Amino acid sequence: MPQAPRLRSTGRHMRTTVMTSNRNKWIALLTACMLVIVVGFGGVLALRMRNNLHTQELNISNYKDGLENGALDILVIGSDTRKGNNGAYGDEDDRNSEARADVMMLLQISKDRKNVSVLSFPRDLMVDVPQCTDPESGTVYPAEENVQINESLSRGGAGCTVATISKLTGVNIDHFMLVDFNAVKELSKVVGGVQVCVDAPIDDEYSGLKLPAGTSSVEGEQALAFLRSRHGFSDGSDIGRIQAQQGFMSSLLRKVKSEGTLSNPGRLINIAEAITQNVTVDKNLGNISTLVGVGATLGGVDLSNVVFATVPTEPWSQDANRLQVSADAANVFQRLRDDKSLKEEKAPEAPATAAAPVQLDRTVPVSVYNATGLDGRSATIASVVEGLGYSNVTPGTSASPTNFTTVFYSTGYEAEAKEIAAKLNVTRVVATEEVQGVSVTIGTDFPSGEAMEKQEAAIAGNATGQTADQNKCQTAFAY
Repeated sequence: MPQAPRLRSTGRHMRTTVMTSNRNKWIALLTACMLVIVVGFGGVLALRMRNNLHTQELNISNYKDGLENGALDILVIGSDTRKGNNGAYGDEDDRNSEARADVMMLLQISKDRKNVSVLSFPRDLMVDVPQCTDPESGTVYPAEENVQINESLSRGGAGCTVATISKLTGVNIDHFMLVDFNAVKELSKVVGGVQVCVDAPIDDEYSGLKLPAGTSSVEGEQALAFLRSRHGFSDGSDIGRIQAQQGFMSSLLRKVKSEGTLSNPGRLINIAEAITQNVTVDKNLGNISTLVGVGATLGGVDLSNVVFATVPTEPWSQDANRLQVSADAANVFQRLRDDKSLKEEKAPEAPATAAAPVQLDRTVPVSVYNATGLDGRSATIASVVEGLGYSNVTPGTSASPTNFTTVFYSTGYEAEAKEIAAKLNVTRVVATEEVQGVSVTIGTDFPSGEAMEKQEAAIAGNATGQTADQNKCQTAFAY
């Protein structure tokens, strides 16, 4: 069998990098949500879907040790191919390049069919890829460490991406869906547009997204632009884009359930056509009987039990422009292996008791570091801290962005740290002797305002995300 040459990873995740084309990170989120909807439609769509679908092998690697736990795990992959109807997106280099998996979403339907978790993997994530064999050419791609995860698709097909994410998470993946650009445009038209909200006008020259402040309905090319936009939201990074995608998908699900789409055969057939004409699936899913079998139960899943989350990451140790999974990811992966929802139920609040008064030292040194990549954030938050009466506050800038806002404190300053965290609505408060006094690191999850938005649903492993019943207005990127 021919041996494949070593492949070279490419890509950046920081906002300062201007990409020659915006890749379709929206695809997996959209298809993951629509999969939840479509599989509930039963036999009326089965024949239509079966006739449209193209199929590939599920797993083409030598790694097959994922844990089987009774849940249904489906990997939804967004391909950046520019072939066929997708040739209008990107330049000549894009059209001639190998397809990559720019979005990977692991959709888990719990064994009891009461919960749905959708976990997103950023394309700039560095991982170990197992050996894969192209089922058509016989080309063998050797196992390799420190590979950008989106490259896995070019190592023989979707089956290599399945194996890569199974190896990373320890989860046995039952099926995959590989989709392209046209799905989002057609689906958004079928449902009559999707409502989105932004807190300020957006005019993104890269994706073509143009929106006024407030609520708008998007469909077709504007729906595609909303989900492709890298420079339109938050700090201009992947985190902001993923948050916007999650908001879009949640809005789509709410609309479909509220408007009776699930009981409208004509609209269901149109949705099935829109999806299946733009999708490749594994050979077992091509038979579709597995999905139809659980469809009736999925139709009744409460939106508060549909959770969107992003795998916890941090800058890669060898290149801050790429990502690696953080320690928090282990908890997220374990919950999937244990067939537990990624939504953590809030513990019952203990009855209020009179606490002994604590004497706060508001002369303690407080450092405020801007790790968002945006101008002015440390000064804004330093002013909030000073408003509490702290007199020794120093703003500064971190050397590299970080995802999560955290308040750190050294021994003796826990009470001061908790007061500051409460004012800012920051939930991460960490004791460490690496700071003197209190230190606030402002992450990309806190791009604007004087206090973080309270998250109604806690996501496991300190992951960012939301449930489908939450209606959020996205923060526009401040150019």
